[in-house]
Amino acid sequence: MEKKIICIFVSMLMIATVFTVAGTKNINETNEITIASQSNQAEPLLNPGDILIDFDAMTAHGNGGNLGAEWDGQYFWSTGCAAGPAAPYNIYKWDIDGNLLNTYPQPSQPSSTWGFRDMAFDGTYLYAGSEAGLWKIDPATGATTLMFSSIAPMAVIRALTWVPSEGMFYSGNFANSFYKFPPSGSPITPVTNPSLTAVYGMAYDSINDTIWVFDQTGTPQTTFFEYDYHTQTLTGTSWLIPLLTGSTAQLAGGAFYGTNIVAGKSTLGGMTQGTPLDRIFVMELGISNLPPDTPGAPSGPSQGVTGVQYTFTATTTDPEGDPIEYWFEFGDGENSGWVSPGSAQHTWVAAGTYDVTVKAKDSNGGESAFSPAHQIEILGGPLLKIKTVKGGLFKIKVTIENNGGVDATGVAWTLSLAGGAIIGKESSGTVNIPAGDKAVVTSKSIIGFGKTEVTVTANVDESSDTAIRHGNIYLFFIYVRPGGT
Repeated sequence: MEKKIICIFVSMLMIATVFTVAGTKNINETNEITIASQSNQAEPLLNPGDILIDFDAMTAHGNGGNLGAEWDGQYFWSTGCAAGPAAPYNIYKWDIDGNLLNTYPQPSQPSSTWGFRDMAFDGTYLYAGSEAGLWKIDPATGATTLMFSSIAPMAVIRALTWVPSEGMFYSGNFANSFYKFPPSGSPITPVTNPSLTAVYGMAYDSINDTIWVFDQTGTPQTTFFEYDYHTQTLTGTSWLIPLLTGSTAQLAGGAFYGTNIVAGKSTLGGMTQGTPLDRIFVMELGISNLPPDTPGAPSGPSQGVTGVQYTFTATTTDPEGDPIEYWFEFGDGENSGWVSPGSAQHTWVAAGTYDVTVKAKDSNGGESAFSPAHQIEILGGPLLKIKTVKGGLFKIKVTIENNGGVDATGVAWTLSLAGGAIIGKESSGTVNIPAGDKAVVTSKSIIGFGKTEVTVTANVDESSDTAIRHGNIYLFFIYVRPGGT
């Protein structure tokens, strides 16, 4: 009992420690930050997702004022300056492992205290905003181009993201209204800020078609809120980013979203303005990979017998062109496992009617739904198939197969000719055909002249088959064309 009480006390102490802010690093403008406590959060916090990437975005260049962040599909980018209103103002390019690749100067902005803030990416160019306007950044060279400088009624373009479905940028600035605007900067339209008071970053979620707002609230002060820009309301989903490696406190900076930073995962990330170091991080959000299209019903025989192996095939496509595997279910509790290409064999041991279905999975783990069923009837006896009908001198020979798992005893067969025949128009008989074997039956002597249609039947109680062939009779030689019905 004493050990249990001690364990409970230690657990409570640990929980209390997690929700205590050890200190904050405010590298932003004086009095611009409103810190919300856990108790007055507008939205409930969810448990954070796994942190997949977390690296120091400060030591490599030495500047302490790291603000914006973005992902361009291949590299991370960030904006920053010296800690406080002093040069240099730079743009930084990082690889996936957190190595600083390049440093590019920001353009001169006399009216800006902190230079570029958050960043956005439209699939081709990067963008960054400040009090002095919106700039386009060429990711190949780091060169900047001023898009527009008149930003009223916005005080600053702080949080920034690109929403391709609208062809608009969205921006936010702490507790102020959100705004949206085209690349030309006109018009600048106010958008509802539901209740957030410390907005610093924004990121467009291409899978859910929403915007994630990185806000300096929570404990630590790094919370993502999901914002439905269609209704201009919060969805109720939020993620608290825990203290990152070595951090004793952190504030939300810029934000980004990615579907290819980590294979098969959708991720949220951004810059934490941290103590003692600013860091770029990536958090797992969900699955980004689109699954293959649901296959159609498998192709294969619709009738069979026990003990015989049958082949089924399926095809589908993947929206991203990923390699595909297939999983067949045979309706008797058995399956193929994952196979590629889309072909599988199965043998049933009991008679009955079975549904064969298939689903597909791509190389990133995305699975389709199961296909419609292909139904196969499995018989517990012989399965007759008329295989060949061949002519010759005076007679026609027919090969009958028993593809079943049971001997076919007393198979009644008939052969009749419509047209051409004068003698030998009808032949019939019985034959025994062991399971998996075949038998050859021969007609009576045939004499005639002209075109003819040959009809052959084979029948036992459990199975029957009919074949029709066409040919010609040349007195005592019968020619039968291959194929037919």
